[in-house]
Amino acid sequence: MRNHHGDVLVLVERNGRAKYHLAGKPVTGGDPIDLCFSGGWVTGRYEWSGDAHQRPVFHYALELIGEGEVAEGTITLPEGAVLRWPVGAA
Repeated sequence: MRNHHGDVLVLVERNGRAKYHLAGKPVTGGDPIDLCFSGGWVTGRYEWSGDAHQRPVFHYALELIGEGEVAEGTITLPEGAVLRWPVGAA
């Protein structure tokens, strides 16, 4: 098994409200997070509807050849996806 130095999202319920946590810290919509792909870490933006029956999503932007052009995409984060807070994030 690889050592990813990452963690998984954990759904925590407190005071009747559910929220995902990463490495013990709550994750809020718009937070930057890193997702581990087979070739390495990619930084993107976390979003979640707040519905415990829906998975959070990861928004990313790919740099394209040209003058600052990007292609944007979204991935639904499967259970068990390896994530981490970006290096240098508090």
